[in-house]
Amino acid sequence: MSVIGDGPNPGLAQFAISVKEIPKTTRFYVDVLGCLPAGGLLIWGERLAKIQGIEDPTAALWWGVDKQDYVQMEFWQYSQPLARPRPHEWKPCDIGYTRMGFVVDNFDATISALSNWGIGTLTPPMGPSGNRRAAFQDPDGILIELIEQDPLLGSTRDPRWADSTTSIRSISLSVPDIERAYRFWIDTIGLEVISPDTLHTPEMEAIWGLPDAKSELFLARAGDGLIEVQQYKEPTPRPKPEGALLNDLGILNVALGWRAREPFEKMYQSVLDAGYTINLERNPDGPFTSTYLLDDQNFSLEVFYCDPSMDKPLGFEPDFGIRNVRPGEEMR
Repeated sequence: MSVIGDGPNPGLAQFAISVKEIPKTTRFYVDVLGCLPAGGLLIWGERLAKIQGIEDPTAALWWGVDKQDYVQMEFWQYSQPLARPRPHEWKPCDIGYTRMGFVVDNFDATISALSNWGIGTLTPPMGPSGNRRAAFQDPDGILIELIEQDPLLGSTRDPRWADSTTSIRSISLSVPDIERAYRFWIDTIGLEVISPDTLHTPEMEAIWGLPDAKSELFLARAGDGLIEVQQYKEPTPRPKPEGALLNDLGILNVALGWRAREPFEKMYQSVLDAGYTINLERNPDGPFTSTYLLDDQNFSLEVFYCDPSMDKPLGFEPDFGIRNVRPGEEMR
C-alpha cells in the first residue's frame, strides 16, 4: 500500500491549460471527466511575469484533482494579456503540447456525458469493449484522449480521492528534434524510458485524425504519469505561431513534482549544468518551491518541490475555496 505524501521523485503532478472561461471549463472537467474542484486564487505581479515570460500578467487560477495523490489540473484564465485562440488550421501533429490522456472509470458514461454537452468524439471509439480509446476536443479546443483500460494497470500507486472517477495519465508533445528532446527529458531531468507501445501503437493515430502519420518517438515515465514525445515525419508539423505566448489558449505546460528536497536539488543542478533556461531561481528553503524551465526547443516545463503540508493551499486536495495571493509572498 502506498503512503500519502511519500510520492515519486518526480511524478507528473500537474497539467496546466489556458481557457476562455474558468467556470465553464472547470464544470466540464468535473461533470464529464470526473475531476474534483480544488479551489483557486487570483494571481498577478512581477514573479508571475518572470516565471511565465509574459509582460504584466493578471489571471484567475483554479485547480481540479483526479483520484491520484499529488496530481492536479490547473486552469488559467488571463485578463491580461488576453489569451489568443489556437490557429484554425491546427493539427495534432503541430509543434507543441498536443493532447492529454484520461483513464476513466466508465467509458460509456463519459461518452454520454460528452453528448450532453453537445460534444462528440472525433472518430468512433477504437478497440474492443474494455480496452477502447476515443478522442474529442474540450470546450476550449484542447485535444483529450479517453482511455478505458489503464496502460499502467497494476503498477500505479493507490488512489487517494475515491469520489473522482478519472486518472490523468498522459501528456503528448510534438517536437522539432527528438534527439534534443531526449537530452532534456531523459539525460538532464532524469526520467525513465519505457516501451512506446505501453501507451499507443501506430494505428491509434487515427483516433485524433492522423491515420497515416509517421513519427519517431520515445515514452518517459514520471511516477504514474506518461510523457510521450514525438517527432512527426508525416504529416509535416507546423511550427508554433510567430509571437506565440505561454498563455495562448491550449496546453501551457506540465509540471513535474518532487516530494523530497534532495532529488529536486539534484535535478535543478543538472539543468543548470546543461545550460537550459531557468526563468526564476528556486527558493532553496521552505516546504514549497517552484520555477519554470525552458528547453532548447522553447518547451515550458514547471518543476516544483512540495511538502505534503502544502497540498491543501496549493490545490492538491479537494476544496471549493478561493484565495487571493500575490506570487512571491505566501507562495514561493
